[in-house]
Amino acid sequence: MKLILAEKPSVAKTIASFLGAKTRHDGYFEGNGYIVTYAVGHLVGLYDMKDYDKDKYSGSWKLSNFPFIPQDKFKFKVDSSKKKQFDIVKKLLHRDDIEYVINATDNDREGELISFLIFLLAKNKKPVKRILVNEWTPEDITRGINNLKDDIDMRNLQAAGYTRLITDWLIGINFTSVATLKYGNGKLLNIGRVILPTVKLVYDRDMEILNFVPKTYYEIEGNFKSKNGEYKGKYIKGKESKFDNIEEVNKVINSINSNEGKIIDKKVTNSKEYAPKLFSLTSLQGYITSKYSNFTSDKVLNVCQSLYEGSGKGGYITYPRTDSIYLEESLASKVSQTLDKLKVGLEYENKIKFTKTKRVFDSSKVDSHSAIIPTYIIPTKLTPDEQIVYNAIKDRFISNFMPPAEYENTEIKTDVDSNIFLTKGKVLKSKGYLEVYKKEEKNDLLPSVNVNDIVEVLEIKPLTKQTTPPKPYTEDTLLKAMKNCGKNVPDDDTTVLSGYSIGTSATRADVLKKISQVGYVGKKGKSYFITDLGKNLVEIFPVKELFDVDYTGKLEKSLSDIQKGQFTRKEYLNNIMTFIFNSVELIKRDTPKNISTENYIYNPKTKKFSKESATTSKSSKSKNKDSNESLGKCPICQGDVVEIEKGFICKNYKECKFGIWKNDKFLEYYKKKPNKTMVKSILKNGSAKVKSLTSKQGNKFDATLTYSKKENGYFAWDIEI
Repeated sequence: MKLILAEKPSVAKTIASFLGAKTRHDGYFEGNGYIVTYAVGHLVGLYDMKDYDKDKYSGSWKLSNFPFIPQDKFKFKVDSSKKKQFDIVKKLLHRDDIEYVINATDNDREGELISFLIFLLAKNKKPVKRILVNEWTPEDITRGINNLKDDIDMRNLQAAGYTRLITDWLIGINFTSVATLKYGNGKLLNIGRVILPTVKLVYDRDMEILNFVPKTYYEIEGNFKSKNGEYKGKYIKGKESKFDNIEEVNKVINSINSNEGKIIDKKVTNSKEYAPKLFSLTSLQGYITSKYSNFTSDKVLNVCQSLYEGSGKGGYITYPRTDSIYLEESLASKVSQTLDKLKVGLEYENKIKFTKTKRVFDSSKVDSHSAIIPTYIIPTKLTPDEQIVYNAIKDRFISNFMPPAEYENTEIKTDVDSNIFLTKGKVLKSKGYLEVYKKEEKNDLLPSVNVNDIVEVLEIKPLTKQTTPPKPYTEDTLLKAMKNCGKNVPDDDTTVLSGYSIGTSATRADVLKKISQVGYVGKKGKSYFITDLGKNLVEIFPVKELFDVDYTGKLEKSLSDIQKGQFTRKEYLNNIMTFIFNSVELIKRDTPKNISTENYIYNPKTKKFSKESATTSKSSKSKNKDSNESLGKCPICQGDVVEIEKGFICKNYKECKFGIWKNDKFLEYYKKKPNKTMVKSILKNGSAKVKSLTSKQGNKFDATLTYSKKENGYFAWDIEI
């Protein structure tokens, strides 16, 4: 007998159905020489911190217990809620009639990790082989079983999955704990390798928008009338059409006295527009979430997984967790077969032609999995959500084998008193792939004119315009920013290092879900914004590497290199452990925001702090540097606010926690430090007028600042320009 381990029950059912393993048992299928069983996601996980020493670590977090790195080795345990299925798999692994095991978990590092840990804890002694397929059709199952890989070939992928697990556990347990103790103020702070740089992207965009100072510029528009109709043109000088001041604009307009102009140039060119590239998971999530308000990126991934796993007869789409928008060249015959099935009966069927072009097939641009496309199995019963996602994938696939849309582009130059006005028009001549989307293109028609035609000048007028701030992130643009580490590059730009990203295609949706759940970001319509909690975290938390998209991108790149055998697991983990040790010690020494850090311990079960032993920080001991002069009354307890070395705090700080710090990150962003005058005004009036703040672009401006308590219990700044 051969034992097959799938990642999920639905995939096990598909495999078993095709192989003829028709007898169903509790937790597996059997028949025709095969046993097909399954995991339910991760059956095995890492020990909790308390599992290493229940007496020392159970119940509460204490700063003195961190950094925590297991001294001997990392230990694993079975998920208690999935123990029954683990025991079934373990028993099957030890059956005497099992010749060897076929690992059929998802073909990625997480799938490999799931099976690796199951085999480890079940103490499997049977040979393990690997089936590598991107879809679960009968044809692919057959091909995969006939071309099994040895388990030794998967060691690098296992190492990458194992290293990712250890890294995220170490960062999560250490930084979540010490950040909560140090800065939480009664609230659990969730810190993660991928969470923080994503929050920082949203924070930076909000700061850009907040700090944006609109700039006015001007253009000149001419309205003309030819014998065949009216048209408009924009004044140009060389390639420029913008003016910085109205005086220059008026000078040009006043120089025009003629009521007639002359067509001095006319160019007509043809252009082609090809279908957008095939979908990666990120581009599919962006496309669906921007088009349908009831979808999130997390929901798109779940629907894709359902379509991939299929109905027991095979999957409807290829493996969805991919960052590629190209196909392996070896898939050409399979793609042709799929296209022949899908195009039957379509009204534009005769325009769909299979061709093996570099726009679709390019193995050099496929990292591990090809782009998402349909399989040749046509679904019959889909939910409304599945139908939306499937149709998007199918239409994008078909459109890539249709002719491009063709346009006629017209450019006219009109001369009025030696001043040139440029007019552009665009007309759709052939729909091509646009037929798939039933899009009605708006034609920008121009009247028929010829060179040397004389036209009437109807009006020459100035246009006043303003530069606009960057737009807030949407799910689509934030996913793209995560994929490219904030670099503004097109999807098919190969200059971005392979594997260099914030998270992976499989994890980004979950990260967006989590940063919203924990309250670091919020959503208004489709737009993300930073909350006060997220803003405070970015400005207070001192381990800046964890916010740095470049640092996180390099970590993800190193994991990718481990997967390729180009970097060692040991070296990576040694670097991570050194980073964690030094960073936790940095947090423990950090004093500005928590004067009495060691006074409390945190209980993660009750999510509350309790006093341990009273200690006093350096700031509260340095009375020789403090001032007894009252700058005003605390807005929380009405106690006196005084200046100390680190800032301006209430004398009852231990109880009310009110303070304005001299190294405040918000003010630092505008190159400003708080002073006595500002603090006095804040305490007396609730606001302060501040001069000579400096924008990111270096522009000086005045503003009114307010410092008030927000819904989450934190004080935060607001700025009004």
